[in-house]
Amino acid sequence: MCDKTKLNPKDANINKTFQITSQEFLNAFPNIGKKHAEERLQEAVDKLAERWIHVYSDDEKRRIRWIQEEAKYFNGEGKVEIVFSDSIMPYLTQLKGQFTSIILKNISSLKSNYSIRIYELLMQFKIIGSRTITVTKLRSILEVEDKYKTFKSFNQWVIQPSIKELNEKSNLTITIQTIKIGRNVKSLQFNFKEN
Repeated sequence: MCDKTKLNPKDANINKTFQITSQEFLNAFPNIGKKHAEERLQEAVDKLAERWIHVYSDDEKRRIRWIQEEAKYFNGEGKVEIVFSDSIMPYLTQLKGQFTSIILKNISSLKSNYSIRIYELLMQFKIIGSRTITVTKLRSILEVEDKYKTFKSFNQWVIQPSIKELNEKSNLTITIQTIKIGRNVKSLQFNFKEN
């Protein structure tokens, strides 16, 4: 959807402004239908403006906004202009177009932010087809440390609905196993394969 020639990390004058047409959006997501492409494009950009990207390393956890300022809509032209934030640009320049398109198509129908984040976590291990993560770390990544205090409620309201949605709407088939220490669930092992 974006001109990849503009995304050169060695270029100090990277163009952060992109125009996306409803036709390009329809090409990426043909199931939305031509009639609703412009409306869905605006909805997608509005959602993007509200979303955070979470960047984790050994010593820090950062939250980055996708978009620097409010999107400009060209009503009647089927076009939207967005300006990416300075912080996101180094990550965008590393994306591979085909991979990104495939990922977007696989998560475009997901409604839950938890499902999307779990999908991202699993795709980091797609070659292996399995990922084990502690419950504490998963709570932190999903930003629910202060919600769903018991594992039972966390599982009922976050994990199981996310796995169900991913199995129904994404390109993954996922099973999950709990790893306990005594009676307490300490980690989760996600086993998955691409359909």
